[in-house]
Amino acid sequence: MWMPYPITHKCDVYSFGMLLFEIIGKRKNLDVSLPESQEWFPMLVWNKFDHGELGELSIVCGIEEKHRETAERMMKVAFWCVQYRPDSRPLMSAVVKMLEGAVEVPTPLNPFQHLLVVNPRDNANSNPTLTDSTFDSEYSSQMSFVGATPVTRKYEIEIACT
Repeated sequence: MWMPYPITHKCDVYSFGMLLFEIIGKRKNLDVSLPESQEWFPMLVWNKFDHGELGELSIVCGIEEKHRETAERMMKVAFWCVQYRPDSRPLMSAVVKMLEGAVEVPTPLNPFQHLLVVNPRDNANSNPTLTDSTFDSEYSSQMSFVGATPVTRKYEIEIACT
């Protein structure tokens, strides 16, 4: 509600991403009783991801070794779901395919970049694109692509239609 974008079905995708973080962390995303660096769990996860320390985070969260790969997949999908710009979030059908492992999860962009900007006008002019990441050619050759969002077009994610 606080974002400068209209309310759409992409808000549900955002909420689902936040739910994924709560499942992974086995806690509410905001816990003011923790040190400031751990207070907001999604940002803590991003910092660990950005520094290549997701394995360490899995241990802290009590995730068993046999579930770590699934948890890391969930974290990456959650980052896509909570992208600041609604048009950068995937459709739920693509989220399901990524969670199931039918589609490789592309390397996510920092969904919290807008929180690091000092001048709000600077953020309004920034328009992150998905061109920095590349999709595994193995998947792009296997999939016919029905693009509805920048994520689905860029990564050729097939949308389930019935």
